[in-house]
Amino acid sequence: MGNWIDGLWHSQIKKNWKIAFFSACIMGLLVHMYKFTNSFVYFDTLYNYYSSQNLVGSGRWLLSAACALSSYFDLPWLNGLAAVFFMGLTAAVVTDVLDMENPYLIVLSSGLLVSFPAITETMFFEYAADGYMLAMLLSALAVRFSTMEHLRSGRHLLLSAACICLSCGIYQAYLSFALVLAICYFLGMLMDRRCMLSQCLKWIGFQACVYVLGLVAYYGIWQLALEVNGVSALDYQGVSQTGAVGLGTIVAGIRQSLVSFLLFLIEQNPLRYGFSFYAVLNIGVVLVFLAGIGMGVYRGGLHRQKLRLLLMVVCLAAVPLVCYICYFVSPGVTYFTRMLQSVALLYLFAGVLWQRVGGKIGRKVVFLLLAAVIWNQTVMANVCYLYLDRSYEQSYADAQEIATRIHMEDDGTVKYVAFVGFLDTISEEDYQDDAKLGTLGPLKLVYKAELQYDEHIILFMRQYLDFTLSYYRETGEPVPLMELEDAAPVPKGTQIPFPIVSRQRAQELSDSSQVKNMGIWPRKDSVQRIGDTIVVKLSEP
Repeated sequence: MGNWIDGLWHSQIKKNWKIAFFSACIMGLLVHMYKFTNSFVYFDTLYNYYSSQNLVGSGRWLLSAACALSSYFDLPWLNGLAAVFFMGLTAAVVTDVLDMENPYLIVLSSGLLVSFPAITETMFFEYAADGYMLAMLLSALAVRFSTMEHLRSGRHLLLSAACICLSCGIYQAYLSFALVLAICYFLGMLMDRRCMLSQCLKWIGFQACVYVLGLVAYYGIWQLALEVNGVSALDYQGVSQTGAVGLGTIVAGIRQSLVSFLLFLIEQNPLRYGFSFYAVLNIGVVLVFLAGIGMGVYRGGLHRQKLRLLLMVVCLAAVPLVCYICYFVSPGVTYFTRMLQSVALLYLFAGVLWQRVGGKIGRKVVFLLLAAVIWNQTVMANVCYLYLDRSYEQSYADAQEIATRIHMEDDGTVKYVAFVGFLDTISEEDYQDDAKLGTLGPLKLVYKAELQYDEHIILFMRQYLDFTLSYYRETGEPVPLMELEDAAPVPKGTQIPFPIVSRQRAQELSDSSQVKNMGIWPRKDSVQRIGDTIVVKLSEP
């Protein structure tokens, strides 16, 4: 057995794959160690402390199975290790697809993949990070199974389509990862004069079959899963509108994709806020990418081959569209940074281009630029984790103080609690001001406190303080159940025990003169008893 494993390791597993895997794993641990070794929370973590991730209504019918390996608890270290392992495998697959041989380029490419802001924001929701990274691996494998050498293989067609289907069943956003990787691979093939134009055209047809089969299978399984589970598609992120595509949706999708892609790269309006270091590095990568394409076209004589050149232009124009492909299939979608891991492939491919067509000095300059990008992304990740840590500590202190003030008013006959208004949050200007939030690039969705909304307050106090009123402890009566909003990405009808008033009663209290005359938290008169309810006024409603 030992000899077989040793032979497999040395003869079947390429050296480049090993470099990619181990460099991705090591750098993944170094970049995200802060998060893996701490248990601070983000807002979704409040109702995912333990969750089966059965999100069939959100179209993620395979997420529960993908997350089962590391249990359904939010386990930072274990989930982190599993996520890093899948990222390492993805790095190896990408290295193989793009035919990377330079060990320095492979290490840099692995670093770009594991440190990219999309990965950092995914780690905010680490309870599902291992499943999401498995989805990314499946997307990369879909491209690997459908490369040029497999054009006549029906088995590889089905394997590739199955990977697309399963990846979307875990998290639909990684469809973009497969598409962008396929575009990068195809651009390399177009610039490689050994690849016949007829083969390129056949490959395009092969890809069309792969994605049609994969997405049809995904949608069909989703509809079956909805029927079996007796649930309907959620309104969350426009999932219920999936497939509602028309001319207006396409035109709007193109405009949204181009604007969103530009803003992702430059972070904010430079005319108002100036250029951040993140934006400067991105502009450098874009220039390097375009220069690499230009050199490849010129040196390969593609400018004299009109059809090849046209295919390249179409591929380049399609990049921002496929990065934001959900705009075209779910009109109500809102893109978050965690959905944009596909953009990392463009940074990586810039290095691949210069390795192929650049001179020795040019390659060194580009590699140094990519190393600077990795370092800056690492800094951004750890600044974010620092804010998450501080946010948790502040939220825990605030929740304890709110609970204490409620208990001071609780004489054993109070049955309900009502929260009016919200705690202060960071303003939009704070998000743009580097002096206040540091350089976070696209990761500006970092909360000052978790207790921003009444639902968050309730979840936090229930999960971390085990809050209840003395009435229920003394009488043994069951605590009323609060149903989470249907718009939340949780199973429909999710309920938690908490003595909160109904939304109708909360509105009546908010409109009452007694509440209007109360002080604002943390003033002494900001917590008062009204009938059988203790009202906490956090701000003006």
